[in-house]
Order: sequence, then structure tokens, then C-alpha cells
Amino acid sequence: MEEIESDEEGLPGPPPDPSSIPSVVRAIGELDVEARAEEHGASKETDPDISAIREFLEEVEDLEPLSNNLSGDPMAESWLQILLTLVVREHGKSSLPISTIEVLVGEKMNREGIDLELFLDRLWIMGRLEKVYGAQEVSYSPNPSWLELK
Repeated sequence: MEEIESDEEGLPGPPPDPSSIPSVVRAIGELDVEARAEEHGASKETDPDISAIREFLEEVEDLEPLSNNLSGDPMAESWLQILLTLVVREHGKSSLPISTIEVLVGEKMNREGIDLELFLDRLWIMGRLEKVYGAQEVSYSPNPSWLELK
């Protein structure tokens, strides 16, 4: 017992005062999560319009390859990054299935089928993507720090 008292005496700063922490009392079920999320800039999840996304990607010019790139194909990674950024930020989706990635940017990345899967797996191993096992096929979700990579 005496050791505990001597440890407390040696701690820097004033002793904690729980009464100085304001309490937030709210009735259960009263919090409107969607409204609070919108206040903080989180977008509500919507189904992405594939044709609109394809049209947007067709208009993209001057896309620069990612610098400081270890994946082996900085331009392909740049196309994937712009697609996943659009889907996450505009539609609130957390991931895209491989087939959708292939339809939207497979040709631009010059990767289809197994080549695309291997490329995505390499990015997953590097920690740039997360693999999401779901209903019918594997999806990939971007790591937030990778979305900020230039």
C-alpha cells in the first residue's frame, strides 16, 4: 500500500479532477447519426452510376503517374487511385469489386482478368488496398493514406 502512495506523489501535474469533465446526457435513440455525419462531411452511401463514372474518367486529362511508387506501374496505380477516390468520396462506398474496377479502368490500366487481380493483390500486400471478401467476388478498399499519395 505504501508503494502506491509514493508513486502517486511522484506523478507530475495536479491530481485528476473528474468534476471538471462536462457530462453529455442524451436519451437513448435520440442521436441522428446521418445528420451528424453530414455535419462532418461524410457522404451518404449511394450506388455509383457506372456510366457517369466512365464518362468522368473519359474526360480526365493530364493524369500524372504516382511518384515514389513501388508497385511497378505508377500510371495504372494512378488510374485506380482516381477511381477509388471518386467512389469513396462521392458515393460513400468503401470498396469496389474486381469486375467493376475492370470495367471502369481495366483498359486504361492495360490490365484485365488475372493480370488485374495480381496487380490488386500486389497493392494489397503493400498495404495500399484492403481486400474485402463479400458475397460473390472479392472487392478492394483503399487505404486512406494511399488516397492522399501523390
